Amino acid sequence: MASAKKQTKQDLENKIAELEAKLNQLSTQLEAKPAPKPAETKPAEAKPAEAKPAETKPVQLTKDLDHLVASI
Repeated sequence: MASAKKQTKQDLENKIAELEAKLNQLSTQLEAKPAPKPAETKPAEAKPAEAKPAETKPVQLTKDLDHLVASI
């Protein structure tokens, strides 16, 4: 049983490393993209901006990492 638990722990550590690499790659891609310049509008015509959901991949990877770390 100890060897099975040790293997499971190693599998989890490998998965964490893989997810961290993906998270770092996505973060680098986001940082590399220049921020879009907002279009100039007159204050009287300005409408409240609708909230757009943020990208879920980095958040999901972070949640996966947290879950895996908690499992160890």
